[in-house]
Amino acid sequence: MLDGLFKIGRHPSWGIPLLLMLIWHVTDTVLNLNPQYLFFVCYSANLLLCIGIFRRSALLVGVGFGWLLIAFPLWLYDAILHNDWTPSCTMFHIVGLLVGGTAIRNYRLPRHTWLFAMSLGIALQLLARIFTDETLNINSAFRIYQGWEKVYPNYATFYLAMLFGFGIFFISLTHVHNRYFSMARVSP
Repeated sequence: MLDGLFKIGRHPSWGIPLLLMLIWHVTDTVLNLNPQYLFFVCYSANLLLCIGIFRRSALLVGVGFGWLLIAFPLWLYDAILHNDWTPSCTMFHIVGLLVGGTAIRNYRLPRHTWLFAMSLGIALQLLARIFTDETLNINSAFRIYQGWEKVYPNYATFYLAMLFGFGIFFISLTHVHNRYFSMARVSP
């Protein structure tokens, strides 16, 4: 009876908890925090993951989950540093990872997943530069994140290193996932 329950390709209703967390956290962010925070990659990643689950899109599931894997440790570090465990934010990140981790097992990621993921990252950085306050430094759109200044001599070096690192991460995610972890061979 429960045999196919975790086969998200057959049960896109798994996107509902993720959608509810997204709505809850977006509402909390707009009402209680700063609407400019919506430009953080976590929001787009969860949205893409949610759409990917509903549409059964391997590309969107892969990109959304990949960005969540990158963003989660950064959020966790920030939450620990500032002792900020806002329920909507905590649930938003955890549910995204759990649902995303379950969803990605049901897909074979397209080879070009890395290209779409990198395009999203660059677009979000550009949008953050245009629409957010420089002091917030959302997605490191304006300067090196605080504490990393000694690692990189300037912003250009930091930017290129991050871009290269994210590209390698997504290429590796696609390759390793498709080779070892995907349970189904659902086309994108």
